[in-house]
Amino acid sequence: MTAVLDRPRVSDLTGEHPLPVIRRAAPSSRAQAVTWTALHALLAVAPLALCSTAVRPGRGFLVDLSVALGFLALSVMGLQFALAARFSRATAPFGIDAVLRYHKQISALAVLAAFGHPALLFLADDRYLVLLDVVDAPLRAQFAWLSVLALGLLMVTSVWRRALRIPYQVWHVLHSLLGVTIVLAGLVHAFLVNNWMSAPWVRLGWIVYAAAFLWLAVWVRLVKPLRLWRRPWRVVELWPEPGGAVTVGLEPAHRHGGRPWSFTAGQFAWILPGRVPFTPTYHPFSISSSALRPRVEFTIKQVGDFTRSIRRLRVGDTVYVDGPHGSFTLDRHPGMGYVFLATGVGVTPFLSMLATLADQGDRRPVWLFLGNRSEDQITGIRQLERLKGRLDLRVVHVISRASEGWPGERGRIDAALLARHLPPHARSLQYFVCSREETVRAVRVALGELGVPADRVHSEQFGMV
Repeated sequence: MTAVLDRPRVSDLTGEHPLPVIRRAAPSSRAQAVTWTALHALLAVAPLALCSTAVRPGRGFLVDLSVALGFLALSVMGLQFALAARFSRATAPFGIDAVLRYHKQISALAVLAAFGHPALLFLADDRYLVLLDVVDAPLRAQFAWLSVLALGLLMVTSVWRRALRIPYQVWHVLHSLLGVTIVLAGLVHAFLVNNWMSAPWVRLGWIVYAAAFLWLAVWVRLVKPLRLWRRPWRVVELWPEPGGAVTVGLEPAHRHGGRPWSFTAGQFAWILPGRVPFTPTYHPFSISSSALRPRVEFTIKQVGDFTRSIRRLRVGDTVYVDGPHGSFTLDRHPGMGYVFLATGVGVTPFLSMLATLADQGDRRPVWLFLGNRSEDQITGIRQLERLKGRLDLRVVHVISRASEGWPGERGRIDAALLARHLPPHARSLQYFVCSREETVRAVRVALGELGVPADRVHSEQFGMV
């Protein structure tokens, strides 16, 4: 499995070597990303254009700006339902970690706009201060404060979820309920404040938005689970793995009608054990099996309440699978060779990629750098053993707290370690990194030190949900 390589110097990797011509990924994914981003931005700001027709002289700049911030916060928060709907066509060009980062960043913008809306009103005119008396305030103001209160709770429970020790399942339900409350209360507030929505086309526009937000909520909580209910999966195998992980093998519970379920190596799916798929606590896991085989496997490390519940699964249990999702795939980034870098359970998408390459008879060279805390916690070691002789594969295990008898690499994956094992033509390879955020950043820096072009480094982070 491992091989002794000539150890090039760092200068060898950063020198000017002639690079072989490699086939690039189709440019359509970048065009799709630009299109979806532009569409999301357009839908977020479109209400401002509608409501600008209702601006009247004499209200004052601060009041108009306050109202604009309120409408922006409402449209942005409503559009978060589209991200929660997990439309694979829309999210595929970005990857799950990018979508989640965008969700957090755009939500921060909505929070600033939402709190800026009443703050500017109070600065503009003292007479708005009476609205602080929530009990005696008009109904429209009470709905506004309900929306703001729900937004504050959502922000606190999301940012400090781990510090508050809120279980993931509880947080997931609370997050959904607070999101719906924010948008519905905000819409009622906007319709009751008639000054900026008196024009028929403005009211019609917001009615369309409200209907779309409601449909997205119904899609996520009712329509999608009903569709999954028609396609249950059955647990057919359970394998304990080193490092406190378990591999769950799934097959369709019965012959699914329509298009067969398929995925691309490196993708993930949201899964839910249980008899019915209406519980909102799905969780994403990378697929670890070959894309060319009917059995689908997930190698899951038990690090939280949800993943620990996987231990309670038994062969024959029902599981629902929402997917596949993700763009962390070789198909999108073809090359003449690959370097996979992972720590712990981050190896799972690479297990799928390697198994698929082996089933395809692909002999392109692959390097796998796999970091773990100790040599008895190497997740995926069983699958890697089965791939011996089927691939042109070099595996480099890196142990941070190795025993005295460990003969391999120690410490962490850094530039010096990579330089010892990568070939002179390292700059021409495609790099895939899967780990926690801080490790992904460190590996990207290390690869930059070796002169690897940034556009050949592709990453996916776990532990972001």
